[in-house]
Amino acid sequence: MRAALDAHPSLIAAVLSYAQLLRGSVEQFKAIAQLVDGTYLHLNEVWIDGELRKYAYYQVTPAGSVIRGWDNAPHHPEVATHPRHFHAAGVTASEVRTLTDVLDVLEAEYLHG
Repeated sequence: MRAALDAHPSLIAAVLSYAQLLRGSVEQFKAIAQLVDGTYLHLNEVWIDGELRKYAYYQVTPAGSVIRGWDNAPHHPEVATHPRHFHAAGVTASEVRTLTDVLDVLEAEYLHG
């Protein structure tokens, strides 16, 4: 996770918190990064045996309101890409699978219009 954040210096203004927890074959990463526009990314990944199993990537305002987010919690079976989905004024299908995918989407929006 940290390497993905560090690979986007034109998008990530600062990494405000970063934690890595290891319990047997389960590894969890949590971070909060500030974007260049002043909003934040709240990030959570769970890896089991080296495979990304669960993720949640949410962009929030400085006041903490959710702007949009991507996750793979299995609570929207109606979405074509279930369990992957996107939250923003509703729930839609999402091809996002990794933090790098999210950062690429955001970077394209912020830096390339």
